[in-house]
Amino acid sequence: MKANFLFVIAILMLFISGVYAYIGYSGNEVMAAHYMTDQKWSDSVCMGCHLKVKDEVAGSFHVQQDLAEWSSLRGQGVMLSDMDKDTWLSVYGPLHPGGGDLEEYGADVDCMVCHEQHGLYDYQARVESIASRDIAGAKGAAIEAASKKAQQDPLYVSSYVLNILTPLPIVTEIHDNVNAGPRKEQCSSTCHQGEAVTGAVTWMAANSSEYDVHASVNCVECHATEEHQVGRRIPLDSTHDDHVAVKSCDAQGCHAGISHGGMVDAHLETIECETCHIPLLPGGNVTGVTPINGFNWENGVLEETYHESDFTPTLAWSKGIYNEKLPVVASKDEEGVKLNTFNSIKGVWWDEGLDRDVLNYPDNSSSLGNPIPPAAVKAADSNGDGIVTSSEISSYDGDLNKQPDYPNAVLRSVDLLYQISHNIAGNDVGMASPLQCNDCHGASSSEELQRIHFAEEQPNCTQCHDITPAINWKLLGYDKDPAGNATPTTEILVTIPGQKPLEIEREPAFKE
Repeated sequence: MKANFLFVIAILMLFISGVYAYIGYSGNEVMAAHYMTDQKWSDSVCMGCHLKVKDEVAGSFHVQQDLAEWSSLRGQGVMLSDMDKDTWLSVYGPLHPGGGDLEEYGADVDCMVCHEQHGLYDYQARVESIASRDIAGAKGAAIEAASKKAQQDPLYVSSYVLNILTPLPIVTEIHDNVNAGPRKEQCSSTCHQGEAVTGAVTWMAANSSEYDVHASVNCVECHATEEHQVGRRIPLDSTHDDHVAVKSCDAQGCHAGISHGGMVDAHLETIECETCHIPLLPGGNVTGVTPINGFNWENGVLEETYHESDFTPTLAWSKGIYNEKLPVVASKDEEGVKLNTFNSIKGVWWDEGLDRDVLNYPDNSSSLGNPIPPAAVKAADSNGDGIVTSSEISSYDGDLNKQPDYPNAVLRSVDLLYQISHNIAGNDVGMASPLQCNDCHGASSSEELQRIHFAEEQPNCTQCHDITPAINWKLLGYDKDPAGNATPTTEILVTIPGQKPLEIEREPAFKE
């Protein structure tokens, strides 16, 4: 009996040893490293469980920064590839998780920017460290408090003090308490807080549940992640082939099988769900950041205008986003376009005029063109009045070779479409109810309204309306409301799977 008992104990210890051989633990200091309380990756410690993780993270778009070329235009006045290294580091360094372009500065991947679980990750400390050019020390500064908290966790401490092999269930329990999957608060309060500027998102607001029916949904539920590739809108011209798309509204576990009735369902061939479910966006300082509605580099200095009050998003045709094209409204006749929801931001900047399409259609072309750096624009102000004219920029000779640097310079004024996907309204939550038929159709129900709404030069909508109407049919390429002059009543036949068959009235087989 005693021999059997000892045999069982031996087998159990071998099992536990095997578990730890797999995990890679070899002592207390290594255990501390595994729980990332010192922010260092170790192949001997980490790869036992996370065999492919290092390569996955290194190849992810978060590290590789698969950003649109035009993404820096608003804040810097130049394309992303034209930014100097110091400017790039100050602008994008705090948003970068480490590795990739930050490796040359001694900064490897900061796991805890996504995985710290106590809400103690100090993002501002990270920003300040990078600003002071202590890039390698940024991630350590960010988790100083979190590290102390993790090392004082009772379950962690008990396992640490035992100094013996600890069963895998306890390891997992500790691991999940210290650095489990990303929480919504980590995304919204760190790298993605800036999206409130262009997207009017409210996820940083204490009362976000009043604005968005999805306020309680964790980011990764929609932005599903596979091998550290977080689901996102996939740029149509991206060179990466391993992107993961954001879940669609009708995905399993979301709104699969939902129907709004034949009339509305028929619209889904040409419009996205957000078109009706984001009727209004919050202006003003709801989250500590006011949404922008325009930027101007015309005089070499950034000038911005903001949505100081609640505003209506712009509905426009779009096929999706591009890295190498400006996000401008598409034609309704293009294949694959659908109506979607945007914050239309008016951007103004000088271009060299080397691209024929930009030269001919400066305000409507989707071509990136060749923006003139703001420093050169400012230097072109020959009379020093703070206003750069066309003659000044086109005659500017910055390199003193007696030839103008930008003889074909053209001023671009482009409505850039920043896609909106949050602040979803439902029946009981949201700034306004989802759009109904008459919010889009029937607005031009008289000849006078038809004349006003489709005039050659359209008046400002706020001359008559407190809030801009939901849709601008002329902007969408129509010369009249496609439903006619009244709210549509024409029946559209749609087959819905599983619907009740139509009842057919027949004469009775036998008459009394």
